[in-house]
Amino acid sequence: MTATVMSKWFDRAAIVTIDEANSSGPPNLWRLATVHRVEELKSMIRMLPISAVGILLVASSSHSHSFTIQQARTMNRHFTRSLEIEPASFSIFGILTMLAGLVFYKRLLFVPFARRLTGNPAGITCLQRMGIGLMINIIATIVASFVEIIRKSVAANNKLLDDPKALIPVTVFWLVPQFCLHGLAETFMHVGHLEFLYYQSPESMRSTATALFCIEQQVTG
Repeated sequence: MTATVMSKWFDRAAIVTIDEANSSGPPNLWRLATVHRVEELKSMIRMLPISAVGILLVASSSHSHSFTIQQARTMNRHFTRSLEIEPASFSIFGILTMLAGLVFYKRLLFVPFARRLTGNPAGITCLQRMGIGLMINIIATIVASFVEIIRKSVAANNKLLDDPKALIPVTVFWLVPQFCLHGLAETFMHVGHLEFLYYQSPESMRSTATALFCIEQQVTG
């Protein structure tokens, strides 16, 4: 790994001082680093802005685990006359969509089709995957806003806005599309995000780079 001109102040860590040059013992690795290690740190820092984009998706989809559940509590949750679905169970639609999306994405549809168009063995690049995931997430947020407009409009027409425990005559399955879209967005975003962190990081720091993914998932948790 060759030296770069970015963030030259990090290069000071690789400068041998007079005391260290005159020392007969092994170098203190807390005070003296190799150029290779300095460049590895620089490469990780260069990855942070793009990697942090994953926080945007987690932040915007986090409402599906909180506010959307509260929405479901006020809506008609009957699947049949005798079967009523619990509000927290609706996240299963996002999970199932993500699992199905992974199968279609890699094996059956997306990657084979994209490979023919782009000539890229992976279909599309990591950044393109992340971009598609963000676009789908934006659409999911727009859909969620329209569902909330409909829910509040029906509540207003039935004079239920001031009754937080009232059951609004709107089927809870209006919430399913946004769960499915969030699951599809996570399919593209998480795959692209992990591939970016793994393949763009130095080989000796791939485990650290992959750990960034888990950290970013918990920032808005």
